[in-house]
Amino acid sequence: MTVKTDIHAQLRQATAAVHERLHHHAGFAAAAAGTISLSDYRLLLERLWGFHHAFEAVLRNMDTQHNTAIDLSKRARAPLLKSDLRTLGLDQSAIADLPQCDCLSKPKNEMEFMGALYVVEGSTLGGVHIARALTALFATESGDGRHFFLGYGEDHGIMWRTFLVQLENAAQTPSDEAHIIHGAETTFQDFEKWMSGWKQPQ
Repeated sequence: MTVKTDIHAQLRQATAAVHERLHHHAGFAAAAAGTISLSDYRLLLERLWGFHHAFEAVLRNMDTQHNTAIDLSKRARAPLLKSDLRTLGLDQSAIADLPQCDCLSKPKNEMEFMGALYVVEGSTLGGVHIARALTALFATESGDGRHFFLGYGEDHGIMWRTFLVQLENAAQTPSDEAHIIHGAETTFQDFEKWMSGWKQPQ
């Protein structure tokens, strides 16, 4: 499978600064180092749930309107977060009561939709490394709370490459590229803003 890299390269350049800042986010950095406590890990997942649950609802609504070629059901990560939160002791009612992200910028068209999706699809790349680092955290626990970071499992590589092909196919004009980049930038900004409050009282 051959993947063009033009729009992908543009996206990496446009989002490099916020991507680097998120590497230094206290929760993600501790998780990636394998030093995060179980209580802080739960706070991190609770905050991630608040973003992904709201974000996926927005994308599903857009997909209904535009009938995109992306199978969102296969790429949904909120159910993985729900599974992990259940492992960490939250019941259905407690999960439903968690705060939802209220700062989402809704994509205005299909190109912004693709740019927004690029952000969460790209996050699966680092998620695999974080999952490995968290192995010891769950060594003595009755259950594995790493499903979100493990992502697509054995299908991880093919899912990412398939998305990149769809992204490149979508970017037919400079206007398309500009909308895709805008969708990615605003989604990264929304995510960074939301995750900055991961330790705030719920």
